[in-house]
Amino acid sequence: MFGRKREAGVPRRAVSALIATVLAFGVGAAIVAITAGSSDREVTCGGGSTVGAGARIVAAATPLLGRSQYLRLAEQGIAHTSMWWDRKLHWYCDALSDHKRKPLATVWDTNGLFEALDEVALADPTAHNLDAVKSFANYSQPYWNPDLEPHPGFSPYPGDRGRHQETFYDDNGWLGLAFLDADLATHSRRYLHDAERAFSYIAAGGWDKAAGGGMWWTNQHQWRSGEALAADADLAARLYHATGEVAYLKRAQTYIGWANKHLRQPNGVYIRTASTPYPHLTLTTTSTPTPTLAPTKGTVFTKLPPCGTKNRCAVRRGNPHPGKIRPCAANHQCVIRGGNPHPGKPVMVAMPHDGEGAMLSAMVTLCQATRDHSWCSEAERLANAETVWLAPFTDGPQYDSILIRGLLNLYTVDHRPRWYRFAAELAALIVKNAPTSSGVYLRGWDGAAVPGASPGMLRTDAGSISVFADLATVTPPT
Repeated sequence: MFGRKREAGVPRRAVSALIATVLAFGVGAAIVAITAGSSDREVTCGGGSTVGAGARIVAAATPLLGRSQYLRLAEQGIAHTSMWWDRKLHWYCDALSDHKRKPLATVWDTNGLFEALDEVALADPTAHNLDAVKSFANYSQPYWNPDLEPHPGFSPYPGDRGRHQETFYDDNGWLGLAFLDADLATHSRRYLHDAERAFSYIAAGGWDKAAGGGMWWTNQHQWRSGEALAADADLAARLYHATGEVAYLKRAQTYIGWANKHLRQPNGVYIRTASTPYPHLTLTTTSTPTPTLAPTKGTVFTKLPPCGTKNRCAVRRGNPHPGKIRPCAANHQCVIRGGNPHPGKPVMVAMPHDGEGAMLSAMVTLCQATRDHSWCSEAERLANAETVWLAPFTDGPQYDSILIRGLLNLYTVDHRPRWYRFAAELAALIVKNAPTSSGVYLRGWDGAAVPGASPGMLRTDAGSISVFADLATVTPPT
């Protein structure tokens, strides 16, 4: 691939110019979708798309591409996200042909695209790419809700206001991290301030003090969230690295220490589901190294919430307990209905792969910021466990991409080729299996529908694009 002639398509500089144009202030006069034969077609939430079930799947890529190839894939993918732009509402839709009352993308829907823009600008800091980051970061301000109590924060939907508007502690973590990457790319202290505002909201009400720790999922305090804990640990670590303020270091250490004590499994990764503040686990699982995207063998935990009248258990790979109510374990996802089925005991929802990746990134950042090599050793142990025990990588691109980012963050510190090659092999699977049309990635990395996502969602596409962008920022091993 290194010697292959540049494929026909949108030139890299033209793509960068388009990104800046699409995101520039005052946009709305004309948004174009870069699709074959329809370069002047206007696309809105209610519009159609070129994506179809019969779309051509591109050939598999060589696992180890160069930085320029990954950069080109990322920039072309970003250009195609104009398909989600709504020219009337001046922001992205969460899904193609969306007719919902509130069709715009939430914080979680846009996170992958925000990070992809950040990483592209870090890899290729042209004026166009830097302007794209600034424009996107500035457009994210409508998520800010100054009315929230006990502290203002970023609500999930643009324009949401109110003292008691439901707001997510993981959203504020992810958005804060994207702002920090925007700060790293543009050297704008404004975005560092935005990241600090997000963390101030988390610190004011996210930690479950009454039960001895853990991070609430939302300000409604229905249950605690592993991924919120991980995202917020990563944000605290990054803020300490950026500012040197010891308060952030103490928060990061507290969050990671609590997770390691109460959520870590015997095989080294973090618990998928917990029904009590301090669960006791029995792990009986076997697996093989990944990435193969082959099904893993059964994982059974004890003392997990049963599927009953208030819980619905969505089984992924068969019922391991024929004739019995199925517990919510690694092969099932428990969807809570009607509130907390265990009054007085906070429910810990799953730790998807984004949480695993954020926890890994937090450890890497603390290693860099404190120069305490034990954090790097801890990160390497976690990465070893994650690359062996978290198969298949089918949580969804929006989750799995953050785990890949964590591995690449570790690679930049310890320079072990294993982490890079793991990420590059999964990128090859994305190129092979995920496209639904040229530059659009709406399938899972195994080619199947993405679990827990509606067809045509921006976060599905952006998650895959962000992997290419991350790989463009690091030098391949020799």
